[in-house]
Amino acid sequence: MEATLEYLAIGVLIAVLIIAANQMIGTSTGALEPVREEQLYTVAERVMDKILLTPGYPPDWGTNIAVNASNLQDLGLALYGTRSPYVVDPDKVMRLANLSTLPNPLLLNSTRFAELLELTEYGFRFAMKPMIKVEISPTGVCYPVKAGICYPAEFDIRVYNYYGVGLPNARVTGIYAIVKVDPNPNNVEVFLEKSALLAVTELTDALGNCRLNFYSELESFFSGEGNDKQVKWYYPFLIVYAEWQGFTSVTGYAVSAQGGVPAEGYIIGNYVFLHKDIELVVVRGKGNKNSGAVHTKDALLQLLPEYQSLLNVTSVTWCRDASTGNFRDDDPLCNTAGRVLPSAKQWYLIGYVGYVEQLSSHVFIFAKYRGNPVAIVVSRLPDIEIGSGESAPANAVTVRRLAKIYEYPYIVELTVWRKAEGYP
Repeated sequence: MEATLEYLAIGVLIAVLIIAANQMIGTSTGALEPVREEQLYTVAERVMDKILLTPGYPPDWGTNIAVNASNLQDLGLALYGTRSPYVVDPDKVMRLANLSTLPNPLLLNSTRFAELLELTEYGFRFAMKPMIKVEISPTGVCYPVKAGICYPAEFDIRVYNYYGVGLPNARVTGIYAIVKVDPNPNNVEVFLEKSALLAVTELTDALGNCRLNFYSELESFFSGEGNDKQVKWYYPFLIVYAEWQGFTSVTGYAVSAQGGVPAEGYIIGNYVFLHKDIELVVVRGKGNKNSGAVHTKDALLQLLPEYQSLLNVTSVTWCRDASTGNFRDDDPLCNTAGRVLPSAKQWYLIGYVGYVEQLSSHVFIFAKYRGNPVAIVVSRLPDIEIGSGESAPANAVTVRRLAKIYEYPYIVELTVWRKAEGYP
């Protein structure tokens, strides 16, 4: 009997010890999780500050096409020489962009991004998006310019924030730009005659939507063209500027690029990279000057009487021979691009833009596609989203910052988590 009681007492004691040990382990683990999470926050904040507050090395790596992912020594997006914090360089941001229709020839991919920021042992997701977004959708209403050409004349506009919530009472100004040129018989060289800017302003409704209709403005413009509209070329494009409670956003839209035209591209430094199927056009302006592109003076977008001064015409030196279609090595600028990016010679139409306005958000390139004139929209305000590829676990940490490209606010978000358990 006494032996049985002793066994029972020992069994109870062992059970009590096991329960107590489990409770101690659970308490220690629970106390450890906040510490581990706090360490992840430290990592995320350190990396975010490095991205937004340092220019990287070399500091001009955004505009210097000789610097690529393999020889970039240090990563930072800050605008070199600025005294204001959280102002980022658009050319450096462009190195992170990768359009679905056209790969970036100077892309800094996620693997190299992680190496430069010492994130190889972590999973991550990095995103940069405008605080205010503008979405442009043609409604189907178009103005018939001539047989076979009908320009979209009405657009549904949606203005929303970083989280996708529509913004009511946003002031939306649409600027329909039309550049008229006179083509010569071979349609390789065309002569710039004039440009027109048609402006319409509306307020968004409770859901952040409004509609811009340019039909009467287009009708008024083309009615004064007479027979010219049968033989001249017109390059139309749309700029939509939205302002909400002091915050602004701008979006460009290729009006004539319908039906699968690859109407996007990259501008890195002064070099522009377009789809290889785009055909070059040499536009001659006053004094027979090369006038292959226009860029926006964004500082004037808020000044309604100054719209006619909104556009600056600039030259483009194309690195493709118009007669043979071969890459031009005879020009020093083209030779530099061909030497640094040998594969780009056959996959892209490369040009050197003579002057890019420092505060310009969009550059519009005069070109052709399958023999028809088209204005290619190159945005300098891209959306960025890159990551290590895995899904973020529940214990991942996220830090956010408000930064600026020019005067346009961006939300910058970095999410970090451990690929394997352990201390950072």
